[in-house]
Amino acid sequence: MIDLRRFPRCPTRLKAYFPGDEDVYEVVNISYKGCFVRGKKNISVRKMVFFEIEIPEIGVIPVYGLVVHHGTEKEPGLGIEILEIERQLLPVWNYYLKALLNIEEAKKVYQKYLETAKELQENSSEKD
Repeated sequence: MIDLRRFPRCPTRLKAYFPGDEDVYEVVNISYKGCFVRGKKNISVRKMVFFEIEIPEIGVIPVYGLVVHHGTEKEPGLGIEILEIERQLLPVWNYYLKALLNIEEAKKVYQKYLETAKELQENSSEKD
């Protein structure tokens, strides 16, 4: 399957809230222009939606989006294209996404370090 996304996605565990719905949903990944909200929320594809994403230690970001898919059988939810975030909060969203992208890069570098360290240890023990 070809991934046609324009922006990289970052895994998250953010909370999402929909007006008039007491349930709290989990945002499992986000990008600059989209997110996936896990759960069985019944909103039709191509329908505009308003919801809020809570970013820990920052606050709640109101989001207007368009439902573009309902996930899969194994992971139902709402794939949402983000259409609008309040202009004054857009820098908050952008800084948060940049931080997440940096964390993902840090994880990759760390994993590479662990792999290299393991190889060095194995090569060292083979020589002994």
